[in-house]
Amino acid sequence: MANDQHILQAPEQLTFMHECLPQLMAGEYTISATVSVNVTGAQPGDFETATKNVWVGAPRFALEEAAVYAMYPPKDLTGHFETTLPQIVFNRRTLPWERTIDGAPHSTTAFRLNNPDRHAPWMALLLLSEDELKDTIRSKKSLQDPGTDVFIPEISKLAPWENIATEYDVIDIPLPLFKQVAPSKEDLPYLAHVRKVDVNESKDRAAIGDDGYFATLIGNRLPVRAADPSSALRNTVLLVSLEGYQNYFNTNQYIENKGKNKVRLVVLQSWSFTIAAGKNFRELCEGLHVSPFKMNYPAKTDDTLKQSYNYGYTLLPHITRNGAQTYSWYRGPFNPNFLPADPKTRIFKTADAALRFDHQTGLMDISYAAAWQLGRLLALKDKTFSTALYQWKLQGKRKVVNTAGQQQISNLFPQQLSAAATPMEEKMKTFLASHYNMEKSFDATPVPFTNDPAAIQQQLDNIAGSENAAPEIPQTITDWLGKLFLLEGVPVNYLIPHEDYLISREGDTVAKEAVGTFYIDYEWIEALLGGALSIVASDDSVALLNMLKDGRFLPANIIVNKKNAPFIPSGEGQAVPLPATITGHITGYFIRSQLIAGWKGIKIFAKDDTGAWMEHPLKIERLADDIQLCVFAGKVQQLQFIQPPEGIHFAVDANGNAYQKTLRDTAGNIGQTTVPLPCSNGVFDLKTIATAIAEKGTPALTSADLAFQLLESPIIYTLNIFDNWHHE
Repeated sequence: MANDQHILQAPEQLTFMHECLPQLMAGEYTISATVSVNVTGAQPGDFETATKNVWVGAPRFALEEAAVYAMYPPKDLTGHFETTLPQIVFNRRTLPWERTIDGAPHSTTAFRLNNPDRHAPWMALLLLSEDELKDTIRSKKSLQDPGTDVFIPEISKLAPWENIATEYDVIDIPLPLFKQVAPSKEDLPYLAHVRKVDVNESKDRAAIGDDGYFATLIGNRLPVRAADPSSALRNTVLLVSLEGYQNYFNTNQYIENKGKNKVRLVVLQSWSFTIAAGKNFRELCEGLHVSPFKMNYPAKTDDTLKQSYNYGYTLLPHITRNGAQTYSWYRGPFNPNFLPADPKTRIFKTADAALRFDHQTGLMDISYAAAWQLGRLLALKDKTFSTALYQWKLQGKRKVVNTAGQQQISNLFPQQLSAAATPMEEKMKTFLASHYNMEKSFDATPVPFTNDPAAIQQQLDNIAGSENAAPEIPQTITDWLGKLFLLEGVPVNYLIPHEDYLISREGDTVAKEAVGTFYIDYEWIEALLGGALSIVASDDSVALLNMLKDGRFLPANIIVNKKNAPFIPSGEGQAVPLPATITGHITGYFIRSQLIAGWKGIKIFAKDDTGAWMEHPLKIERLADDIQLCVFAGKVQQLQFIQPPEGIHFAVDANGNAYQKTLRDTAGNIGQTTVPLPCSNGVFDLKTIATAIAEKGTPALTSADLAFQLLESPIIYTLNIFDNWHHE
């Protein structure tokens, strides 16, 4: 279990900007072009001005999920989030400012503050409890005036492709509830800001776009707790459009004066979470169950099965060629125990040749046969690779045959000439000059030619096995095989053959919060690569497999994909090139946890058994929403989990029934100064808070300044892994 938890003030650089306006906001524009000619006699009216109306589009009544990078609190998570302000992080830095609430340009909109310029976003987050949601109606409806008591947003102008009669995802909220939870006009400019973070491949392969700039929208209301502390209460956050509500914000009692008691809002995104006894980032780290990557079986399991499970095997249904149904043992490329690789490289001609028989249980072990067959199928599926491999192998055979032919011809010369290390042309000239020189006697006789098939085959084998016998391997082949060595393209069920590999079990209780550590099974990888090479039979497959297992094809492949990114925490080291070959262990881990699902972009660093940062991750990949795979050149002995700064949330400190926040200095260090946070029914007055912070001598004039002060410090958590696989 973890033995160290502390707060990092700056695990990586995080920059705040109060806004990022697009060069052109959504709307209609007119482009005009005029021509003037400086010629005697030309009149100004001789040339007409050409005009063209164009539209700039942007999301308005719907927002695709791909635009959302992360949400907090995480979707469907249960935990202590009652002092956390909800937030949503977008992949595009300009999204909250691509429109304005009143539809006016940024230079003239009424939703703008000066010194410095600050523009309100056109969207907002509304938080409602499950009890409050009962008074609302969420449905698919149009934005046409239904002629009832529902206020419809007053949209100024539609684009040609937009139709007000189209049914959108909307929610009708009672006006008193909307007024209670919606931000005030003065608070609007503080709701959105932009973060800039470092983007590198030490994060999981999340969809990080826009060069690491993330627009972030925060809510103004704390999650609602149940009256009974022992009860759970579900909260829902709605990302809604405020466009068309300019008169509501500008004029008091505007909606009431129109005889409306409900408001209709376009819902762009929504998610829910539960306030209850649950787990936050630190608690999830503490609850991780660390064990070798193997079946986590019940205590009453048969001893024979336990022995096989402890070696990483599981029983899977197996239908033989003749249709018989049975079970066979299977283990993927990840071994829970260290297994020395066989120094002899084996080449299987068929998948059946890789089958093994377990005499103790009377069942077949299909692990290597399945790997061989999978490699063959993947190679045949990729026409580019299979064609390049065939052409390279054919080129190699031609080279071997040409070399053998030259040796045969050379052997026809007398021994003193055939043994000479001279080109064939020089040997022929020397032979002819000596043979036809009448002044000297020539008694040398040619070496007899042999046509014995066994001798010829032996000669071909010797040439094929000699150094530099094969032609240079094309990069198309080395890249493909290097990726396959890293298991790219291997289906997840070959890697994780059973869901009980990544669970913790206490009696009848099963939890899906687990870390499974492993060693790479070189023989499984050898079978996989051997199956890929088997599509074109060749005598040099052994040499090629040996180069692959040494990692000779990995550096260029990994450097291209990962761009020499640093894989150790900021300040602990620099980016380093990968080794020319891989020696020693290749180990890694799976992590299955809500940490992966809830904190997109999470960083997980590793240390080896010497306490040094592991600088050579070979693979970091998210296999499912809650499963991440990491493979390292070296032996993993310690993990460090770091909250991603682009997803770090905002929180306040509870002081009885009141709230406060301890301020940071300009360097980001938390000091001793605190400010009270005025709050009514969980809704904060952001402008008043920003003013109070500024009065303490700390800048809080913009949304970026306010976010800097309300931001929770990222957590780093250390998890030790021992060979005996026990928690600390």
